[in-house]
Amino acid sequence: MKQKLIISFALLICISITSLAQKPKSKTTASKAAGALSNADKMGYARTNQYWGPGTYYCFAPGVPNNRYANTPESAMRDLTGISREDVNTELAKQGFVEVPKKEMKKWFNENNSKDKKLYYSADKSYILDPQIKDMYNSAKNGYTPYASSSMTRYVLIPTQDSTKVLDAIWKYLRDLNDMKVILSSFGSTFKKADPKSYPIQRAGSSGWASMRAGTFVLKMVDGKPKGYWESNEDIVRRTIGKPEFKLEILGMETDFWYGMKVNLTKEGYVLYYNVVAGTMADLEPGSNWTTEHKSLVAQYTGGVKMDKEAVDIYKKAPLPPVLMDMDKLLHRK
Repeated sequence: MKQKLIISFALLICISITSLAQKPKSKTTASKAAGALSNADKMGYARTNQYWGPGTYYCFAPGVPNNRYANTPESAMRDLTGISREDVNTELAKQGFVEVPKKEMKKWFNENNSKDKKLYYSADKSYILDPQIKDMYNSAKNGYTPYASSSMTRYVLIPTQDSTKVLDAIWKYLRDLNDMKVILSSFGSTFKKADPKSYPIQRAGSSGWASMRAGTFVLKMVDGKPKGYWESNEDIVRRTIGKPEFKLEILGMETDFWYGMKVNLTKEGYVLYYNVVAGTMADLEPGSNWTTEHKSLVAQYTGGVKMDKEAVDIYKKAPLPPVLMDMDKLLHRK
């Protein structure tokens, strides 16, 4: 998933109108309500130390979220990245996570049948958590290599007959990303033998919040003339979600974190994968440095915000303009 996220974000800067992201809400410094703490505030551990943070190779770790105080399942996973392996283990124990016994490892959350992987049941066993811990050898000192969390993945299995729960999960994820001021990099769904040129449309595809508001476009020849159709992505997903080998993927980004959700219809049921990657914990290509890389990440996000500002006007001037759905209605807020 991480490779797909990187490719998607690289394309975000030079894209067509369907790649325009809707403008996040104005970035102001909001005062916290009395007693309101972010997930990270509640944890209380140090998020930098002598091995990463200022003055080290991973000088921007663990990154700065655009909305620090959003409390969502995604921000909870985000706040578990960029900390030491010891702090991860302490926090998981505090939150009631329990290691999955080897005999209970299932293919749907352990695709490679790894015998070394440590996975955890959530306290209520509603999902499986997979923390990715990496060695921070580029910041090693005095022969000691520290370990830290670079990404988090959780897995959820929903029975095939409960597709409505899957739809609810998808749209909750979109609301969470929007609340966290995350750019929607892409949204797409397909299934086995889906025809991209058919009508009604069988495959959803949008890049950016404005594109989500517009829906998916298809151009057909009718009586020798091109005719365009727009349909909401939700309608497409609802119509096709039970098709054989149905797949859906959502990708998002902010300055220092990448987000992804995948839904696959398998013989076990619908497998939902949620992923958060701390970009500033990644290794760089030889010759690169994190100061330059971080400036590039900021430019990508700023570029997405700029394109978002222009997206609505461009849609209005298009030869076949879509009817842009109200954002709150799109996200089921009203």
